[in-house]
Amino acid sequence: MKQLLFQRQFSLSYENLRLIRRFFSDKAQALHLNQELVQNIKLVCSEYCANLLEHQEQTASQVTISYGKSDGHYFLSILDNGSAWQHQTEQLQSAELPAQLMENGMGLGLIQATFPVFNYKSSRNHNIITFRIPVLQHRKQIVIVDDSQSQLTLLAHFLEQDYQLALFSKASEALQWLEKNHCDLVLTDLHMPDINGFDFRQRVAAIQHHRLLPFIFLSADTVSETLYAAAQSGIDDFLAKPISKAHLSSVLSRVLERHHHLLTAFEETLQQQLNTQSYHSDLTTISNQVQLLVNQEPCISGDFIMQQKLSDGSQLLLLGDQMGHGIAAKANGAISFGYVMGLLQNPETTPKQVCRVLNQYFFHATEKSNLICLVLLHIRSNNALTVYNAGMPCPLFFPSQHQPSSKHQIVDTSMGLLGLFDNLEPAHWQTPISSGDSLHCFSDGLAETPFCKSELDELYRLSAQERHQHLWQSAKQNPEDDCTLVTVIFN
Repeated sequence: MKQLLFQRQFSLSYENLRLIRRFFSDKAQALHLNQELVQNIKLVCSEYCANLLEHQEQTASQVTISYGKSDGHYFLSILDNGSAWQHQTEQLQSAELPAQLMENGMGLGLIQATFPVFNYKSSRNHNIITFRIPVLQHRKQIVIVDDSQSQLTLLAHFLEQDYQLALFSKASEALQWLEKNHCDLVLTDLHMPDINGFDFRQRVAAIQHHRLLPFIFLSADTVSETLYAAAQSGIDDFLAKPISKAHLSSVLSRVLERHHHLLTAFEETLQQQLNTQSYHSDLTTISNQVQLLVNQEPCISGDFIMQQKLSDGSQLLLLGDQMGHGIAAKANGAISFGYVMGLLQNPETTPKQVCRVLNQYFFHATEKSNLICLVLLHIRSNNALTVYNAGMPCPLFFPSQHQPSSKHQIVDTSMGLLGLFDNLEPAHWQTPISSGDSLHCFSDGLAETPFCKSELDELYRLSAQERHQHLWQSAKQNPEDDCTLVTVIFN
């Protein structure tokens, strides 16, 4: 994968299948995964691992699950250390779901129906299957809460074609779900045994990322006192039971559209108030050991660049990319920039310490969706370069053309996003550097498609400055994302 977002190793056992499923539920918000995709990933991981346990001649003791991005697509891979699964590819490709539901024998059919595009490779030490994750049509996420099972079934029948639904018969269970997941609107009964609708509304509003969440009450209680209390609670609408599908759909569309317009107006106002200065530390003080070229679009973005000279004379250079889009990413990028900048003020720090401290900061942060991708360069005075990559696209390294024996390469060592796990062992890539060598780092808004060998060969024939301009002008930029390109040329 050209942009590794996470990688986690699990002991393989039937008991641990539950742990694997829970892992994806817990990390969904941080990874910006919608509920439908989370369910699909959990299903495929669980069914595939169960088939390993059942069918491998020498059962794997461990699996490593990775998630990332390459060639404009997201991928899920499962690596195991068991024996090769003979005829696995043919079995998966030919698997079909039965015409009627069965208790057993549906695993391969479920996998094939969920993620039909995959690649399986086997070697002496491990096997790996990589699934390309299909692009799902975006549907708004609605939480429905009602203690009547028949009412939940009816509402699901009305809405399941147009929305992603999370159904709960207890408000307390819905609260637990909302604390960890994205939601676009809540539709709830008013009189429920564990928590009534008014208290439920207040508790949801206390969740930081749901403070502005649209809320609709649905109740058969339409006495004037109830309607007055509902109006005072700040909800978006009150619907009386029974309700028709047409009326319900019309109200949901209107409330969601109004909420979208309010958010857009708020973001435009906030955008005007943001400082137009880009998020860079003073890059003019960088060592004369290197030349730095930077292009960024737009200037106000979730991307940020900073540098710091350490007490041993070495240099740290960092490119960060706030996950997400729009004004929220820009505002969160400013917060991350400030924290990282403060961290780098200590000249005694080391790159590994920076990675570990940031990992703890994001792991314990209240808002789990504000993670950043970053690449950290450590340029030492003994002509050595170390690269630490946490979720960014793989940098490109080009040796000087005066070194024909050296090869240009994609630096594909990565540790995944910081903040997903409590403990972190920073992975790194290291190389000696010579005059004329160059390293090119960029955010995923610049280039999501991996570079093929012929493209790399063409880039190698250019000077480092020409290479920088060519990358900036010809790479397939994503207009919806921030774009930053940083080139380090070694003198």
